[in-house]
Amino acid sequence: MTHSSAQASQIATDLPQTQPGSYDTPAAIAAAIVISFVGNAVVMGMPMIVGALADDLGFGEQQVGWLASADLGGMFLASLLTAMVITRVNRRQLAMVGIIIALMANLLSSQFHDFTTLFYTRVIAGIGGGICYSLGVGCLAGTHHTARNFSILMFALVTINALELYSFPVLSDVWGVNGIYYAFCGAFVLCFFAVPKLPAFAAEPTAITETADGHKVRIPGYLPKLCLLAVSCFYITIGSFWAYIERAGVDAGLSDEFIANTLTIGTLFTLLGCFVATWLSNKAGQSKPLLVALLTMVGAMALLALGINPTVFIIGNFMFNVMWLFTDIYQLGTISNVDHSGRYAALIPGAQGLAQTIAPTAAGFLLAANLGYGAVMLLGAAGSLSAFVIYAFVYRQLRQLAPELADAS
Repeated sequence: MTHSSAQASQIATDLPQTQPGSYDTPAAIAAAIVISFVGNAVVMGMPMIVGALADDLGFGEQQVGWLASADLGGMFLASLLTAMVITRVNRRQLAMVGIIIALMANLLSSQFHDFTTLFYTRVIAGIGGGICYSLGVGCLAGTHHTARNFSILMFALVTINALELYSFPVLSDVWGVNGIYYAFCGAFVLCFFAVPKLPAFAAEPTAITETADGHKVRIPGYLPKLCLLAVSCFYITIGSFWAYIERAGVDAGLSDEFIANTLTIGTLFTLLGCFVATWLSNKAGQSKPLLVALLTMVGAMALLALGINPTVFIIGNFMFNVMWLFTDIYQLGTISNVDHSGRYAALIPGAQGLAQTIAPTAAGFLLAANLGYGAVMLLGAAGSLSAFVIYAFVYRQLRQLAPELADAS
């Protein structure tokens, strides 16, 4: 037995026994995925919601921006709240609270259309949805095949996004923005049926995880925190790219039709990342593919920074879209492998949202300084490179603490 394994065994004997939740049953996984994608549906449908608010209610650009921020801000607050209580409360009861809050807030949003009231109801709706999303992610963190389960979640999110892209314009044409809010209400009502299938309590009370040989290892608290920092760094890349890739294409002289077609087709390749991530994790674990994926993302952003032409635009978009969900799946899996309690996994939506708020603003400063879109893409490359450095350190620490965890799938 190696020194690190002996150390892990000694730590394991000192840990209190905890009652494991039924996290790996198909019903529990399906329930966690359902409340996750319903809770996150407002983010996936944001472009259509913003359009409906402007067209139906006549709000200006600044007002719809504030309303979009209200939902996102509510979800950020919910992520913090959920992380504080997820290891101490009955998760089914917490899910019920989130569903009821979101349901009532969306109903109120359909009845009160003055800006101030709608702003506050959207903050509350964001809190309800954010509780569901963070809780669902936290429950998936307690499973043993995290790459597979998070791949299913990401596939579901992309599918729901496609459904929203198709249905929300139809709903808003018939019922205005109320049609979208009613759709959210219906989705949250369906979530009630998923609640009884959720595990009631945390798999582990703290950052404790189990190795392949059955030993329980207490993970140093700084490792999951570093993983959260890496998530934020990576989402600097996502925020920089999505906020300005269309404008960068226009600046390079590409036609609107070419840009739209490339971005639309590119999103289909995100699904490829889901399947490849699951297959590869079974072959090589999660840590090494994650590091390769981040370096690939750095390369994609650097390629776009060097100069955009039609070929570069297509290749850059393809690389970005494949690596986006690929990296997301492994990030979720990595933080789950070092913390089965779900406490830190519940903070992932907050880490993502914070970075997606900061990145466009930082990119805007670069453009205001006349540094061009190449600088924006380099900002994105720096985000992925920073995440790579952090995960490389985490991987090295896990190799010393518990080698089984470093290459877990």
